[in-house]
Parts: sequence; C-alpha cells; structure tokens
Amino acid sequence: MSCDSVAADALIVGAGPAGAATALALRRAGLPRVVLVDRQRRSRFRIGESAVPTVGTALGRLGLPRDLEPLGHRPYHGNLSVWGGATAAIGDFLRRGLGHGWHLDRAAFDAWLRAEAIAAGAEVVSPATLVGLERRGDRWSARLVGEAGVVSASARFLVDATGRRAAVAARLGARRRLHDRLIALATVTPSPVNARLVGHSAVEAVADGWWYAAPLPDGRAIVTLMTDDDIARERRFRDPEIFHRAWAETTLLAELAAPAIPAEIAVFPAFSQHVDRAGGSGWLVAGDALIGFDPLTSSGIAGALDDGCAAADAILRSLSDGADEAAAGAAYAQRAQSTLRRYLTERRAHYAAERRFGDQPFWLRRHQRAFARSSSQLA
Repeated sequence: MSCDSVAADALIVGAGPAGAATALALRRAGLPRVVLVDRQRRSRFRIGESAVPTVGTALGRLGLPRDLEPLGHRPYHGNLSVWGGATAAIGDFLRRGLGHGWHLDRAAFDAWLRAEAIAAGAEVVSPATLVGLERRGDRWSARLVGEAGVVSASARFLVDATGRRAAVAARLGARRRLHDRLIALATVTPSPVNARLVGHSAVEAVADGWWYAAPLPDGRAIVTLMTDDDIARERRFRDPEIFHRAWAETTLLAELAAPAIPAEIAVFPAFSQHVDRAGGSGWLVAGDALIGFDPLTSSGIAGALDDGCAAADAILRSLSDGADEAAAGAAYAQRAQSTLRRYLTERRAHYAAERRFGDQPFWLRRHQRAFARSSSQLA
C-alpha cells in the first residue's frame, strides 16, 4: 500500500500471527477499515515450528481451515522427551484426547495469515515502523516511516502486536515484567532427520538448559539450545564448534538429528514476560507483546490466535454504539490475567520436574523460583 495518509477504525501495529488474526477477526465481523502495520523484517528461519492441538480451534474461530496439510504443514502428534530422568518418554496428544497439532513452516504460515487478513479486506502499510504516536480527542494519530517515506495514520482503536518488544505499550506507559533470561540458539540440520522424529518434537534437559528439535516440512529439522543469555556468553555457545560439541553430548537429540557444525546459529529472545497493562482507553495489547510464553509450552501460536479473537471481540464491544469501553477493557484484562496465572503455575511445575541438574545456574534459578510468586499482576 503506498499513500501519504490512512484513516482506520483499528490500527494494528505488528503483522505476525496475533496482529493478522486480530485484523482477520475484525474484518470478518464487518469493521470497515482495518490497517496492519508490517515491519517486514523476516529472519531466515523461525523457532516457533510446533503448534499444539488447540491451534485448530483458534483457526476455526477465524473461519480458517483446521487441516493445514494441504498448505504444506505436517501433523504434530506429541513429544519425545528426556526430562526429569535419563530415560526417554513419549507423550502423545491422542492418548489425552487432544487430536494432533502442527509442525509449521513458520514463514509460510505467517504469510498465509497475513494474506487471509488482506483477502478479508484489511489494508497493509509495509514495510513501515511506528515512530510517533499521540492521542487527539477520541482518535490516535501515528507517524509511520517506510521505504516510501512518512505515512500519517489515524485510528479509533490501536493494537500492539509488536511481539516481545511491546513497543506500543511501552510508549503508552506499560512496563514489561521479565521472568527469566531465556534465549534460543537455533540452527537447521543439513540433512533429513531420523524417522522417529517425524510427527514429534523432542526435548532434552541438560546442565545448561534444554535442547529442542522439530521436523520441518522439507525433511530437515530445526535444532535449538535454550539457555540463559549470560550462560550462552560464558559457555560461548554461539561458537559453531562449541555448539556442535554440546549437541553431540546429548543422548536423544543426537540420535534423532545427527550433530553437525552449523553454518549459521540464529539467536532469538525466548524469555517469559508480560506487560503490566493489557490496554487502556482506545488501545490494547495482544500476542507475545501481552504475554511471552516459554517455548517449552509450544503455545505461542495458539495463544496468539486466541488473543487475536479476544482482542477483536473487545474492540468491537468498545466501538459499538452505546459501548461501555471500560467494561470491555476490564474483561479483556481479566482474561489475560487468568492466562498469565495459569501459565506461570504450569511453567513452575515443568521446571520443578527436572532435578538432576539442580546445582547448575540455569536450573538453580528456576528451582529457587519454582514455588515463589513473581510479579504476575496484569491490569
């Protein structure tokens, strides 16, 4: 979209899953002008390759197909894990009556969601970055900078879907609350993986954190070391040879994905975090900007889509004739607070289950906090 100014009912900053889902839900509900601001800074590969079975329910709410195989994605049936003991365990979703999730080509999945939002009538300003924002009466006035220069935008409602940066919420006075310093160091295997990994993700706890592997649609796999940023620096895990040696010292991961010296190691933020405000008058926060989940849960995609649906509901309630915007915002914040508390409880339980490395910094930090209540208030 090339223009000097845009006017919208809803301006959504961030065009990842949460932003695209919000835009799609709003357009499907009939909101006339929905504008997505897309930075369009794509990495060569993404770490969120596994989506739990609840993603199908969220896709259905958005009017999208639940079967993603025709789009090139592959069924995800459960997890192989070495956690809490030296013996590998299998946890299948089907045994818990959950159906299956999906191993995604994240770049293709994200592009598909954006395309669906556009097909539904959402407009896109891309590539563009928000550089100015102010409230004028009952509308927002935003300045966007892209390759074509400066674009002025005005909107009745504003959505922060900028990911863990929570860039818009920070401008509006919200504070990020970090629960750990987790990062992901990721690479893609040069050759196809062991057939046992197909249809499953693998997780293996080690002294300095945990390893994760998931098959990609092309037969290779993404292999990721999850550790804290200071540990990664001290142990020099960004060095390809050191990364390779650590990979080779695993048991399950080394069997499922043959260790190789990586041609590239990409580093991604993976810390658990939330903002202390879910929104305010005329704005709200969605996706990783609202709550950033530990990749151990594989809940990021499903959570982002759920947020998109809930955000759209709150916006429509706020903009309707005779609306009680405060009540809509309070309901949205209450939902986020409930999600945050449930997530932190589950996160504590997951990490408390692994005790073999309790004297190591990564695990000691999590065990010391396993039953402590960190700041989890979200208004």
